[in-house]
Amino acid sequence: MKKSRQIWSPLFGLLFLTIFSAPPVLADEETTANLYLNGGQYWFDSDRLDGTPLEGFKLRDTTGGGIGYGYSMTDRWAMEGVVDYFSVSVKGIDEKVDVYNYHLDLFYHFLGRFCGNECWQPYVAFGVGEVRVDYRGDDDHYYGDDYGDNYDDYDYDWHDRQTMVNLGLGIKYQLGPRWQARGDLRAFQGIERGGLDGFLSVAIGYQWYEYTRVVRDYDGDGVFEGMDRCPQTPPGIQVLGDGCPTDVDYDGVPDYIDVCPGTPRGIAVDENGCRKP
Repeated sequence: MKKSRQIWSPLFGLLFLTIFSAPPVLADEETTANLYLNGGQYWFDSDRLDGTPLEGFKLRDTTGGGIGYGYSMTDRWAMEGVVDYFSVSVKGIDEKVDVYNYHLDLFYHFLGRFCGNECWQPYVAFGVGEVRVDYRGDDDHYYGDDYGDNYDDYDYDWHDRQTMVNLGLGIKYQLGPRWQARGDLRAFQGIERGGLDGFLSVAIGYQWYEYTRVVRDYDGDGVFEGMDRCPQTPPGIQVLGDGCPTDVDYDGVPDYIDVCPGTPRGIAVDENGCRKP
């Protein structure tokens, strides 16, 4: 339970900050396909081997990675399928198991600007999949008196499968027209026997468009998405060529909310556009 709290607490904290405090950014365009490779650190629940012939043993946290393919159904929503692989040591004995984590996820991307740059793109993700633990038996392993007085009967092959749901968040960075990097923090919760795993990964992906790119203008200001630096301008507001509201006195407060629109240049103003006392 203590380990579960250690994984969930920072995950929900980062999720809250991402959704409620970070400005939105420009998401992947509709019909974007993405093929990527990832790698990172995986943390196993201490009871992950429960219900298997190795019940009572624990898996050692390890590194690994995999491959994924994603498709953007809209510029906000995307779906991805992922297969990750880990070669994992069993604590206390000289054995290893192969762990496969494959899952299908739904992504929600935030629109707008982040850190003043459209290249950054935060997201939240959730999905369902399966963790499979494969063991290839080997003869002549003695595990000590704690696990029996004789050579334990692990000299056979077996595998164990458990359904997992996941929740996570991450951020993508556009490296160029075709390449994208990302960081991802994910929690995996077991369904049949419980247990909480965590995976922190980085990835690099290659992008292309499956169909003709769709041109949209969500805020209706006449500046299409992809060129609109302020894609959430309220309806009816006068904008410049980049899609951002006009600011005649250049004080950083758009005219439509500027209570003092004639402030001289260089004067410090408050959030209403008026001179600070």
